[in-house]
Amino acid sequence: MARLAVKLLLLDEDDRVLLIHAKDPKTQAECWYPVGGGVEPDESLQAAAAREAYEETGLRDLPTGIHVWTRDHTYEFNGETVDVHEEWLLHHVEHFAPAPAQLSEYETTTILGFRWWTAQELIETAETVFPPQLGDLLTREKSAR
Repeated sequence: MARLAVKLLLLDEDDRVLLIHAKDPKTQAECWYPVGGGVEPDESLQAAAAREAYEETGLRDLPTGIHVWTRDHTYEFNGETVDVHEEWLLHHVEHFAPAPAQLSEYETTTILGFRWWTAQELIETAETVFPPQLGDLLTREKSAR
């Protein structure tokens, strides 16, 4: 059964998205991915988004997100295969410096930092970004608004 997760596209005033820089403990491979995580039983997507935003970035009072994408995929991390169903929410926030509030011990060993990215930077980077087409998706989403 696929794990249910919520992913947050936190966009600042300049349409930059906040991504987490992390490394796989087994392979040491580094990647960038959006804020978010598993949805607890009986937790709404908005409640999970607010909890994850606070835990991973310290952001309080997350504005209500707009559902923009759904994604099902399988990935390998820390030697495990994970099936996940992701619901993606877009949140417009004021630019802030992330200060994680409640990282798990596991997260403290894998998270290396944070960065605000433009869609163009994501399209042009040689670094590993998940999902790989995030820059293109953000560009299309901006055009649709």
